[in-house]
Amino acid sequence: MAAWARYLCMAFGVAIVVGGIDSMRFSPLNFFPSLVGFLIGGAWFAFGLYGGLPLVNTLREWCPTITPDEVNNQHRLGLLVMRRRRRIMWASVPCVLAVAVILIPILIQADQPGLIVFILGVPLAIINFRYFLSRCPRCGYGFFSRSTSRAAKLNIKKACGHCGPSLYAYKNHKA
Repeated sequence: MAAWARYLCMAFGVAIVVGGIDSMRFSPLNFFPSLVGFLIGGAWFAFGLYGGLPLVNTLREWCPTITPDEVNNQHRLGLLVMRRRRRIMWASVPCVLAVAVILIPILIQADQPGLIVFILGVPLAIINFRYFLSRCPRCGYGFFSRSTSRAAKLNIKKACGHCGPSLYAYKNHKA
């Protein structure tokens, strides 16, 4: 990401945070617009500061492979972590819907319907982004990204776009 684009994202994030603080003038008892301003503005600022989306590690101690086609035990463990994150991601959707059935009537009666998105959407987004922003255990780049840039578009597929191991490559181990 170019330096000017990084600074532009950071400035945009600061402007959104300032707008969230300014919204307190119009509704001092309703903190929801300010909270949303802090979250979105902070995300834009972090996007500019990091130069793209922050990648989540799949292994504690990552080292590049010597041969490009090798998938060793360390990489298999990383692929298992990614598969576990994918299962958690798919299991979180019915759980959020079950909690939504309980919370929606309560929050609507309390005249706080905006909190529904905050209470249910933010955890769901964090769970999904932990999976989609995972580092490849073999090459170290984003597993679902199209390029080596952290600001690249994400592709939903079952193999790394850079080095090629599938999420099922851990099964090909001959002990």
